[in-house]
Amino acid sequence: MVKKMAQQPRASYIAMLVLGMLFTGSMNTIAVNMQLKMKSIGVDGTSKTFKKPWFATFDMMFAMMLVIFVDMLVGRCSRSKQAMIDAGPQSSPAQPMLDAGPQSRKPEKQLPYWKRVCMVSTGAFFDLLATALSSIGLSYIPASVWQMLKGSSLLFTGVFSVMFLNRKLLNFNIMGLLLCFIGVTVVGLASVLGSSARESDAPNSQPIGMVIFGMSMVLVGQVVQAAQVIAEEWLMKDLNLPALQVIGWEGIWGVLMMVAAVYPILYVLPGADDGHMEDVFDTGTMLMNSKPLQYCVIAYLFSCSTFNITGVLITKELSATHRQMMDASRTLVIWLFDLGVHYLWDKSSPFGEEITAYSALQLLGFVILALGQMTYGEIISWPCVKPPEPDMWALRSPMPSPSRC
Repeated sequence: MVKKMAQQPRASYIAMLVLGMLFTGSMNTIAVNMQLKMKSIGVDGTSKTFKKPWFATFDMMFAMMLVIFVDMLVGRCSRSKQAMIDAGPQSSPAQPMLDAGPQSRKPEKQLPYWKRVCMVSTGAFFDLLATALSSIGLSYIPASVWQMLKGSSLLFTGVFSVMFLNRKLLNFNIMGLLLCFIGVTVVGLASVLGSSARESDAPNSQPIGMVIFGMSMVLVGQVVQAAQVIAEEWLMKDLNLPALQVIGWEGIWGVLMMVAAVYPILYVLPGADDGHMEDVFDTGTMLMNSKPLQYCVIAYLFSCSTFNITGVLITKELSATHRQMMDASRTLVIWLFDLGVHYLWDKSSPFGEEITAYSALQLLGFVILALGQMTYGEIISWPCVKPPEPDMWALRSPMPSPSRC
């Protein structure tokens, strides 16, 4: 009876984490999509679309930076509570409650903390570039297609793990990656065909060339994201940092890179944003002139930070594979939201998505992509795929960590 009562709160806790990750993850994608398609008054006094993909990248880095402060605060509270409850000589030091997630192998001689923090900057650079490329792509394609294409990171991670980490792809790995490739191809084809079908009559449709460009940017971003996963795994043996601290320090490094290097370079380079690649002063003006845009940015910061925290806690309670699958399931929530905006709110809204003759093909692509991820993560098995041998586990290709927004 006592065991049953103890299991009920844990089940409720896991259910709360799952719902929290699904809600904040969906809210995260919806918020950044709305942010990039809102209108406001710029420095030139005219109304224009807030196409600021690098600001969206800065947003994500800032949200990641907030995670480390949450971890520090909760860790301090946990240690204080533990010290009051259990101060005996044999008590072990309390660990921060949010120091969850997969931990790296502790080296025989651990590097100084500051060196480990500096090593995190490598992942921050890859993450910054991948997010910027994906944000550029989101400006030209629906949010649901964007979210589906992000699933291609699994494919590139598997390939890079063989090339750079000397990993071996087992039968179920190969089958999972093949399904992912087919799924991404079908989703991309459905998006292009759907854009072609509605290009002439839809008020917010993008030209086919821009849709292809947007999808290309997202896919290139996933290549960079896969490189980040491989680089982090290569460095992780020396990092030995809790997952949330890795995320938080990547955010700090990312913010510093944006302020010290990226924004000055974007301002100097010529472009379509008032003569600049991206005008940070115009960005500030547009934010000041639009309350809805400000609320959207705040919602994104909240959802991105909370999404990372709930994701790490789910990894602790269940596994990284379960986390990967729940992260992928938010695609359906985003798609339903976009359809609801179009059919229940405003058909001319740039935040909505309409059903076309190729929407069924897009759904098929998503199902194939999800099957590929579940096959790779061993959630489902196939009669033609043999289970891995016990001595092959150390050579397996890694699952990409969905710790980013």
